Amino acid sequence: MKDTILIYRLSDDIKGKIKEIANELDIDVRDISIQHLYQKMGYLLNMDGYTYQEQMLPSSSMDQPFVFFALNKDEQLDLLLQLFRMKGIPHIPYKAVLTQYNVDYTFARLYQSVASEYQQMIQMNLKK
Repeated sequence: MKDTILIYRLSDDIKGKIKEIANELDIDVRDISIQHLYQKMGYLLNMDGYTYQEQMLPSSSMDQPFVFFALNKDEQLDLLLQLFRMKGIPHIPYKAVLTQYNVDYTFARLYQSVASEYQQMIQMNLKK
């Protein structure tokens, strides 16, 4: 699998910066559109064995920007995040990396999982 970054609901300016960084590192960048919300991550990454699934309407609001990293080397993530900061890309709270488990999630399920974890983290920080 080729290193890939999937992006969702990012401004054109941020998309452009991410695509510039990815281009320098030979990483594919693909937008996730509303038509792909209920596709499995493996399908969105063009992995063998994953096929298109029939669509449903989104059951909840999915309006936050999201970045998904599918990288072959763990060091790439650290490098990418460092380059994001250097290029002035603002913090994107909703992000995830490819794992053996979430490859079978639909994007909507992954989004909701990350959103829930983020809200729990914020609540824990407020209690401190």
